[in-house]
Parts: sequence; C-alpha cells; structure tokens
Amino acid sequence: MEFTVRSPMNKPDVVEVRYDCACGCKPRARYTRGTSEAGHEHCCCGIVHFVGAEASKHLEGYLAERRAKGEDADMVYTQHRQQVTAPWGEPVEVAYALPKVPKAH
Repeated sequence: MEFTVRSPMNKPDVVEVRYDCACGCKPRARYTRGTSEAGHEHCCCGIVHFVGAEASKHLEGYLAERRAKGEDADMVYTQHRQQVTAPWGEPVEVAYALPKVPKAH
C-alpha cells in the first residue's frame, strides 16, 4: 500500500496517514506525537489501518474484538506493518490488514 503522510493545518504534532483505496474511499488515520493512542480507520471494503504507538498491537486487538462481537466473521485478513516518517522527522508505525476478499462497496 502506498500511504500519503502529512500534518493537518495548524497541528504540527499530528500526523495524518491516508491512502486511496481501490473502492474509491480515501481512509485516513491520525496520530498525535507523544501519545499512546493509535488512530485508525476502517474502510467500507474491509481494509483497516492504524497509525501511531504500538499500531500493530492496536490492530490485532481491534480485529479480535470485532470477531468476538460476531463482526467480520467471514473476513480473513493478512496483516502488514511498515514505518512512515512523520512531518517532525521521526518514524511512526503503520499497521494494516488486507481482507482476502474485500467487501463490495
């Protein structure tokens, strides 16, 4: 996946990580520097991505919670992770899960 990285206007300590999805959506997740919370977005087709501290851990917990609630029971995901460089110059983790068979838009 190819991510676009930027800081929203007047928020230099926030990184926004987005991508252009094949379904037509443009999901974005935000992370504020120095926090333990990872931002996330779940696209209508099933792709989900987290950005920030321990993004992989948050992604795994999120998917497990959805399965426990009976959501996405039919979805099989492949998880990935990478780093992007935040506008302030530090690496930030991005974790994402791609469904084997995306949902229809």
